[in-house]
Amino acid sequence: MDQHEHNLNLETTLDENKTLLDDASRVADEDYEFTLESILAEFGGEQRPPDVDIAPPKPAVSVEQLPLDDEDEAEDADELPDDIVPALDTPQSYSLQQVLERTVQEVLEEQKSEPVLEEPPLRRSLFARKKPVETEELYDTPIAKPAADEPPEPPIDETLADYRAAMQNSRQVARFSALITVLMWVPQVLARFGWMPELYAEERLLHTLPFFVALLLVCVLGREVFLYAVEKLASFKVTYELLTALLCLAVLGDTAVAFFSQARAASPALPLHGIAALSMTCALWGRSLLFKALYDSFRVAAIGDPPYIVTTTAGGAAKRKGSVEGFTVTAQQEDVAGRWQTIVLPVILTGAVVFSILSTVEGKQGLLYGWNLSAVLAGANALSFPLVYSLPLRRLTRRFTKCGSALAGWRGADVMRRSNCLILTDSDLFPPGTVTLGGLKIFGEESGKVFSYAATMAHASETGISRLFDNLLSQEGGHLEPLSDLNFYEEGGVGGTIHGETVLFGTAGFCRKMGVTLPHGMKLQTGMFLAVDGTLIAVFAVKYMAAENVDWALHALHRARITPVLAVRDGNITPALLKRKFGTDARAVYPQLSTRLALSEKEGSNPCALIYREGLMPFAELAVGSKRLCRAVRVGNVLSLLSSVSGALLGFYLSFVAAYTLFTPFSLLAFLCLWTVSALIDALFVDRY
Repeated sequence: MDQHEHNLNLETTLDENKTLLDDASRVADEDYEFTLESILAEFGGEQRPPDVDIAPPKPAVSVEQLPLDDEDEAEDADELPDDIVPALDTPQSYSLQQVLERTVQEVLEEQKSEPVLEEPPLRRSLFARKKPVETEELYDTPIAKPAADEPPEPPIDETLADYRAAMQNSRQVARFSALITVLMWVPQVLARFGWMPELYAEERLLHTLPFFVALLLVCVLGREVFLYAVEKLASFKVTYELLTALLCLAVLGDTAVAFFSQARAASPALPLHGIAALSMTCALWGRSLLFKALYDSFRVAAIGDPPYIVTTTAGGAAKRKGSVEGFTVTAQQEDVAGRWQTIVLPVILTGAVVFSILSTVEGKQGLLYGWNLSAVLAGANALSFPLVYSLPLRRLTRRFTKCGSALAGWRGADVMRRSNCLILTDSDLFPPGTVTLGGLKIFGEESGKVFSYAATMAHASETGISRLFDNLLSQEGGHLEPLSDLNFYEEGGVGGTIHGETVLFGTAGFCRKMGVTLPHGMKLQTGMFLAVDGTLIAVFAVKYMAAENVDWALHALHRARITPVLAVRDGNITPALLKRKFGTDARAVYPQLSTRLALSEKEGSNPCALIYREGLMPFAELAVGSKRLCRAVRVGNVLSLLSSVSGALLGFYLSFVAAYTLFTPFSLLAFLCLWTVSALIDALFVDRY
């Protein structure tokens, strides 16, 4: 029985093999045509007995007769287009070529119909990995380029000449105005302490007309303030110049009324002509300081294209090669104090007009309207308004000029302050002269080949030791070799091909990673190793010495909480090396190699500062000074606006309750001076760092 079953299975296997061979022979025939019925009969129908030949094709079955596993397969069959799946009521035949063409077409259509997965956006971070072809995105600068329809930037010489004339004129005007203001306050101080004769207090001509003439002369000297206020008002902007102009006009009107009216002259409300003259003097002084600061910056920029410009990138402020194009436009942009004042001062001016009317109606003295208006305006017009930006900018530009650098005004300082990072290269941290060769050792090679190969690799990598090896090569009378396939490695080295030989040049860790055997017991923290075809041929002991100006710059950056970004190509320069050499790494960031190479670009545009001296100190001074300038302007502007609001409310209250003996020129002067000192305390020490 077992033998019979074994023979039956053997016969069944032989018949199946015969069937497969017959099918293969039909497939090999190009003229053979497949039919859907034959395919369903072979793979979807019942199994035939082994001793029966292949039956002729049967009529096609309907879709409902197909053995579907679930409802999803049925839905997929219904969704196929009619031109691909023909009607199933008649037999259909296809050649092998048609089957292949349709299969390929279906695959292509499926690929087109699949949704394309968009690449997720990169994180806006300094250390986000980017493809080498996309590294130019790191150099987009926040400083907007001028639009195409804007007029071209005037030559720097013309701008310098304009600011020289404006500076000289405003300085002379401010001096004369200050002299007249002091003379106006002298008799009032003497009268305050009872040192003036009684005739001065009894005669209206003595205590009204001289002050009217003096204030009128101050207004004539400050006519530029009036013109600028009207110009800004035409563009619907209220500035402190407008408050100063209205205050002077209100005081002139009140003084004239006191001269012609005995009732007004007998009132205890003293005219505020001294306060008005002081406000105009501060406005002129502020304009003079601003013109002087910009003149110094343009004077430095007019020297010519600087060795370095400071531009901002996504990684921070960088020192690059470039021209001064765009510097003057950036330097003349409006500061944040002016923008804030144009928002708050219209409200204060409206309140001053309303408050003065209410005080006049409450006191039922129409002759005192000029005094009520001048009292509220004098309290609202903070003396620090014109000095909030101009004073710290003048003090900083005076320091920058001595260091051979120039800042592009508020806009240049603001973009540097926002980045709060400084991109430092090899030469910034270790300038020429601070990197020396402490010794070398050659293993089984000619010295000429060693020096040529080492200098070629160092020169191609553009690291801080390039000049060191160039000088060594020139001393030995060698020359640079042709280099190809230059590659940078994250471990701290470079590789390339010279005369068909694979050359590696880098740190000890780099050579070990590349499989180069180093001498046992060799400990060089800042050594450079040269290997050819995997064999070490030379070791160079490189010494890094700390420069005094770099030491000061790193400590200044650390105190100012500005982050240095090490865009270095030398594998030896790391935060650990800075810690050993300078005592601090200033919380330096050491990004990946691709980021360091991208940030170490040499070309730039749209400068926010100019540098005409070598070294890290001018660069660090610009960064620290810009941050201190922005802080001083913002703090001073906030305190000035608080002084303006509180002064307007105080002037309204005292005039409303007719407290004329309390609201005197001396009490108002003390109030304004205290607020001015508190607002300008940071500005006075902005250059002390």
